[in-house]
Amino acid sequence: MQPQSQHGTGAAIPSSQHSRRTTVYYEHIRVSGLPRERGRQYGKQAAAKIRQNIAHYLQPGQLPPWERTVKYINDIYVTGLKEYFPSALEEMKGIAEGAGVTVEEIIMLNARYDLSRAPGGSRYRPPQSSEKKTLTTGLWRHIDGAEDWDDLDNECTSSAFWQGATAGGGVYTAQNWDISSHLYNNDLVILLEVHPDPSENAPSMFLVTEAGQMGRSGMNSAGLGLTANSLNSTADYFPEDGTRTPRLPISLLRRLFLQEKSFPKALQAIYNAPRHVSNNLTLSTAEGFALCMELTPNEAFVITPKAADNHIIHSNHFLTPAIHARTDIKDSYAGGSSWFRNVQFEKGVLPFLDGRVDVDVITRAFSDHLGYPQSLCQHVDMSGGEGIPGYPFKKSMTVACVVYDLTRKVVTVCKGPPCQGTFEKFKLDE
Repeated sequence: MQPQSQHGTGAAIPSSQHSRRTTVYYEHIRVSGLPRERGRQYGKQAAAKIRQNIAHYLQPGQLPPWERTVKYINDIYVTGLKEYFPSALEEMKGIAEGAGVTVEEIIMLNARYDLSRAPGGSRYRPPQSSEKKTLTTGLWRHIDGAEDWDDLDNECTSSAFWQGATAGGGVYTAQNWDISSHLYNNDLVILLEVHPDPSENAPSMFLVTEAGQMGRSGMNSAGLGLTANSLNSTADYFPEDGTRTPRLPISLLRRLFLQEKSFPKALQAIYNAPRHVSNNLTLSTAEGFALCMELTPNEAFVITPKAADNHIIHSNHFLTPAIHARTDIKDSYAGGSSWFRNVQFEKGVLPFLDGRVDVDVITRAFSDHLGYPQSLCQHVDMSGGEGIPGYPFKKSMTVACVVYDLTRKVVTVCKGPPCQGTFEKFKLDE
């Protein structure tokens, strides 16, 4: 796969102070072979970045103390991987060998979203009192004494477009990936291209992910695509009862989807995978369809488009009416720009939904700055002062904007916010 720089692609922005386009790019790594071998290749090529990413998440206040984290990893995720996704465990062992770190550290990177819900993690929610009549929502916390604390919330906006909306009738899934700016500042995002051994009968994949992780968003050579959004619900929990409770980290549910060639089988894999936290997955196929699957630990709320629809958009709040009618489960996201980002993005693409949506339209729409800096195109809050105590998004930014063309198997991606980044194109081959 050869990259092609797309200077000038994306959107200009009204304010000149944000319109300087950068010429920096994330590292593209290509691996192939059986899981253990391609893991070693990945680990060796990204060793320094993987070790730096591990050091970041081992800082106080990010995740539980390391001794406790190791126990959680072995009791919860290793048992889940052995039962539901053994090839991923082999691949992570290879990554560890290649990078010169432990397999527990690699699993920690892939489970950091889930581990943050554990006691001592940045998103831990104390158990509800049995006497409490109202479910708490909008809760976040800051670990006292953690000077370098960073949020682990992803303020992402995901989307998909298909025939009727798109120029030439192609299928796109696209995302602004918003997370802690440490990934951008330290160049810790990897453009990972995976070519499995022919004996696995698995598709090739292109993934945009953190160093050491096996996938955040991506597409495969069978025409399946996945983008995603963080969700929080009062059903989220952490299994710490001392028993072995097999669960998969959310990031590996995403990779599990992209390992499949069949859209129905991939949906079944996601639906049946055991988990303990919430997440939205925007799932699409080059055959001309997409849906959102809002996952909670025990349920999947599926948002299926109507027959006349030609796109779907999601931010970080539950959109399905069913969950809002419930009294036993509530959306508990911290709030903020998630309540308007999906609307702002739709406003940006709306004039083009008559068959003119393409990569440029999508990246321009993703460059919206209503509510700056916590906007659709997100920037680090440099205003100074804490504002709302413990507000978790001050260090967040759009670390990457990516558009997956599932029809042509082309990935268009930039480092940083789409208003500033220079886009590259990659062609995924079998």
